[in-house]
Amino acid sequence: MMNGLAHGVIAPVFTVFHDDGALDDKGQCHLLDALMETKSITAYFLRSGLGQMYTFSYEDVVQITKNACAHLAGKAPVYIGAAGIWNRNWDRRPDPEVYTRQAVAFSKLAEDEGASAVVHTMPEAILPREGQTPEDVSIEYFERISNATKLPIYLYQPPGTEQRFRVTPDLVRRLADVPRVKGLKLSTTDAEYFFNVTWAIQDKEFVSISGAETAFYPALCCGAKAVIGQGACISPRVLKTIQERFDRGDYAGAMEAQRSANLLVERIANAVEFFKRYLNEKGYPMSPFTRPVTDNPYWKSAHPLTDDDYHAYKPILEAELARYVD
Repeated sequence: MMNGLAHGVIAPVFTVFHDDGALDDKGQCHLLDALMETKSITAYFLRSGLGQMYTFSYEDVVQITKNACAHLAGKAPVYIGAAGIWNRNWDRRPDPEVYTRQAVAFSKLAEDEGASAVVHTMPEAILPREGQTPEDVSIEYFERISNATKLPIYLYQPPGTEQRFRVTPDLVRRLADVPRVKGLKLSTTDAEYFFNVTWAIQDKEFVSISGAETAFYPALCCGAKAVIGQGACISPRVLKTIQERFDRGDYAGAMEAQRSANLLVERIANAVEFFKRYLNEKGYPMSPFTRPVTDNPYWKSAHPLTDDDYHAYKPILEAELARYVD
């Protein structure tokens, strides 16, 4: 982190599971080691969206927090996804007090285990009480988290967040005034929206993070300081190059690297399964298994990766990576 704030390429770390769906601590450490070998990542975000955060149990959050923080202690910053337990089924929201208590407990655990920050999704799991607005819910929720931890808090607006819980310029200014709230991962390719939100907090100690790597260059133009996306795991050097070239005024070069990043997103069939299989080939053993999403009518599991998918994408990835070797 730069001056205590997020910057650069932040990996939304894929979660490694055994074939029965249990967390694989050893395989997770292998994946973290592979990411560290790239020397392109500034922080590691565990229990991310790409890490299937909505499939986690309470015990899973405790386990992955302890494992990742211990493995990366003294090596790299760890961000922990610390929202309460919910599978994002909008027809079956959790008890709001239980959800918030869990979020507080996970935030305290992350601090105790040595994490550098916690990440919390916008609290769409909590319906407003009578007389409350969704904005009131967000302020109340993040004030409770802030009172429970000394860690920086990063807000996360995932794709598909309900409209009423999405940040607005006015709301983000209010949230930026909550102690320890230090930034927002905004998953959007809408440059106007990203700009308006970032402009609203330009005078505050608050970081805008691009949650759409295919729009990282436009986000940098709008004031973003970091990026989180699948390429931050699969091709972090490419995303780092975009930011490095942009920062030194090589805008044509940054756009060239942005095109590589977009190509790599466009051509991949199943990023998580591909990357785990690819790392196995590179000497980092782990199961490619992902958890199926079976209890939520609004979300579907990714299409399984075929051998043809894998062998078609691998040379594309390696050709693009070769263009950005130091």
